[in-house]
Amino acid sequence: MTVSFSISQAITIQSYEWAMRINWLDNLKALGIFLVIFGHMLPNSHLRQYIYSFHIPLFFFVSGYLFDRSKYNFGQFFRKKFSTLMIPYLFFATLSFLFWFFIVRNLSISGWALAIDPLKPLIGILYGIGSGDWRVPMNAPLWFLPCLFIVETVFYFVNNRYYLIIFAVLGYLVTFLPFRLPWSSDVAFAAIVFYGMGHFYKDTWMSHKALPLLFTFHFAFCFLNSPVDMNDLLYGNIFYFYISAYLGVLFYSTLCKIIKKNRVITYVGSNTIIIIGLVGIARFILNGLSYTLFGIKHIEQLGLGFTLAATIVQISLIIPVIYCINKWFPFILGRHVGQTFEDKNK
Repeated sequence: MTVSFSISQAITIQSYEWAMRINWLDNLKALGIFLVIFGHMLPNSHLRQYIYSFHIPLFFFVSGYLFDRSKYNFGQFFRKKFSTLMIPYLFFATLSFLFWFFIVRNLSISGWALAIDPLKPLIGILYGIGSGDWRVPMNAPLWFLPCLFIVETVFYFVNNRYYLIIFAVLGYLVTFLPFRLPWSSDVAFAAIVFYGMGHFYKDTWMSHKALPLLFTFHFAFCFLNSPVDMNDLLYGNIFYFYISAYLGVLFYSTLCKIIKKNRVITYVGSNTIIIIGLVGIARFILNGLSYTLFGIKHIEQLGLGFTLAATIVQISLIIPVIYCINKWFPFILGRHVGQTFEDKNK
């Protein structure tokens, strides 16, 4: 069975009610997850700097757009978010650790995995950060899930647009702490700004005619600033960071409203949590295949075109697993068997 056939089969069989989804949000999330994978494979460069200037804020913005406090009391809200964010996090983090411990440590070419004390990343699953020896091995992007859980829990009580200024300042101040806060709570201070923007300004859209001007300012503030990385609390000039990130999110949100519905893009965009949870394993498999078949240790070193192709292949490798999880193991995502994405969000 080829990868292309797996994608076609999974999308055809999957029982989502596509018409009930918000098309442009799926477009935006699909773009975001593509840039997360692609950006992680890039060396330090202007392209990497550009992608990192907005790709993580984009996901917090989308989550804030979907926030609706009126649907739940806090107990219901907390349980829902724990089951849909922390349960997937704990599952995929544990799976990543076991894969790293039993597979990577035995097959790693460079032997770097053997130099890490296994106890650190094991405890690090509970610590929930995405950098250093305590991060989840194989899958640094998983830090996003506990961080989003913190953001959503806090925002339930402080959903006032004027608090965003306070959180913007706190997001800068915590960068001076000599240690990382658990569950990436330090990142959450800056992240809640973008979450709030998604919620409070969800109806503020630019005309497509303004896209060139919007991109120009987004691009300019990106490179007026130094390289950023929310995971590592690297914001450069904090004002440039917030401005560039928000303008970037606004630009691509407006652009994604123009793009027509596509079943592949919708499928990828509606399953970003699974992709985040498995991308590290998919990348190891891809690197292993490229080394075994062609003697290439790191395929991204072959150039931009190969990196783009490797990103697509990694997502394609995960598609069959997405289908299996949605059909037979939805409890991993906080759903019941037979419950669709739409049912979960009613």
